[in-house]
Amino acid sequence: MKKYILLIIALLLGTFLRLWQLSSVPNGLTWDEAAIGYNAYSLLKTGRDEHGALLPIVFKSFGDFKPGAYIYLTVPSVAIFGLNEFAVRFPSALAGILAIFGIYLLTNELFSKKFPQISSFAALALAISPWAVHFSHGAWEVNVFTTLTIFALYYFLRFLKGTSSLYPSLLFACFSLAMYQAAKLLTPLVFLLFAALFWKEFWHQLTPYLKPKRILLISPFVLFGLWIFFGSLFGSAGNRLTTLSIFNYKPGISVQTGEIDDQNPVTLNLFHNQKELSARLVLSRYLYHFSPEVLFYEGPIVSERGHLPGLGVLNPLELIWLVLGFIWLVKNLSPGSHDTPDKTTTLILGLLLISPIPASLTLAEFSTVRALFMVVPLSIMAGLGIYYLYTNSKIFFALTAGIYALCTIYVFDVYFFHSQTVFSKEFNYGYKQVVQIIKDHPAKKVVFTDVYGQPYIYYVFYTAYDPATYQKDNDFISGGLDVGRVDRVNNVEFHQFGSSDMMTQKDTLFIGSEGNINNQFDITGPNVDLFRQIETPDHHILFRIIKTKP
Repeated sequence: MKKYILLIIALLLGTFLRLWQLSSVPNGLTWDEAAIGYNAYSLLKTGRDEHGALLPIVFKSFGDFKPGAYIYLTVPSVAIFGLNEFAVRFPSALAGILAIFGIYLLTNELFSKKFPQISSFAALALAISPWAVHFSHGAWEVNVFTTLTIFALYYFLRFLKGTSSLYPSLLFACFSLAMYQAAKLLTPLVFLLFAALFWKEFWHQLTPYLKPKRILLISPFVLFGLWIFFGSLFGSAGNRLTTLSIFNYKPGISVQTGEIDDQNPVTLNLFHNQKELSARLVLSRYLYHFSPEVLFYEGPIVSERGHLPGLGVLNPLELIWLVLGFIWLVKNLSPGSHDTPDKTTTLILGLLLISPIPASLTLAEFSTVRALFMVVPLSIMAGLGIYYLYTNSKIFFALTAGIYALCTIYVFDVYFFHSQTVFSKEFNYGYKQVVQIIKDHPAKKVVFTDVYGQPYIYYVFYTAYDPATYQKDNDFISGGLDVGRVDRVNNVEFHQFGSSDMMTQKDTLFIGSEGNINNQFDITGPNVDLFRQIETPDHHILFRIIKTKP
């Protein structure tokens, strides 16, 4: 029992950080989170999604198509907790907790139990990783994908060692493909890395599965994986991949480059062609994922939604553990040292180098969302660094660990108590309050601005609008690739309006921005029955509400 104390501490601490204030941190709900929740509610009540499709695998949402595994995971959560923020985020939080145990198992298997404390230190590093905690506090499919891939690799490693069958690994891998778009690239890459490094073991263990009876057992997994893979590449379900792909962007030759080469067509075509420019964009995006300003302090390009405000994605002092972990890898796992093959070093570093590839192939210069799997090899390396200092100098370990603990307290104090001002805009704070006003002040008609995009999903989510009725009356209007809108739900209309509308339409609730209801509008006029404002925590106006008299 003593050897599991650190793991138990990691699990308890990780559970607390992932479940505490799950509904309110972040203090809003993204469009995707609201869509996930309502589609799960629709499945629970009718067996169909918001568009009336029967038990779909890929869900249509705002004109985009996304894998539906997370939505199905949310169905029992909504059934138990109701249609609310906690229910939508709980599957991700639970996955974040399971990832702590998964990385313990994976690390323990990697080091063949010769260094048993490393796996517990790796679990602790993941448990208190700001990156992992933040993405467990939202309905992020990538967070569940990361957990599934950890377990898939754990069972694949056991398969290579002959201590497990191939089926558990295939099951987790297929589930990951149905969970997240980037899995179509990342999952095959990490499995290829394992298979390449352990080729002899892989081929030896795979041979029995090539017999006719076993091929029949494997074929459903293969066919399902191919179905998900190709279904996401072709047809309307591939819209998002097409829209976001860096290869869909055709960078041109700048004027300065042309002038430097004197507009020489030979040198321009040879050294500045389309392939070279695209390769440069991909490489710059890839390398930026390892930038200190992204990992350890707030970078100017990083989306506020994808990290802790004012900080990077990692604890600033985690650099100490990562450097020590890298030293330990090179020192202890070089060929001939401890009779341990260098494959483990290559494997961990290989996972780290592979992880940002999907994020590097998109238009965004950096994505903490698509690069989340980096937290797995980084946590293992951090665990190695903790172990290295712990076994070499107890005094320096105690001093460093104490300072690190204080920094961790500061990091999560920022996250739980001082991040809401930033998160309020990033996570669409205000819609819940607006819908509550709609429910508290019934009107013949409601006009709701669509300036912030997709207000209908918040209305149906926070009112738990009857899915059967919504499916029947759904008037979704496609706007092309990855876009679309809903103009009306019952008596609620979603469009822009102006002062003339508020002065002429009676018994109507108008919900708009400052642009719709400006300071010149007379809120004390004879036709005004109600005036409200919804503000961010730092008192910036999000919505203004006017109800006209009957």
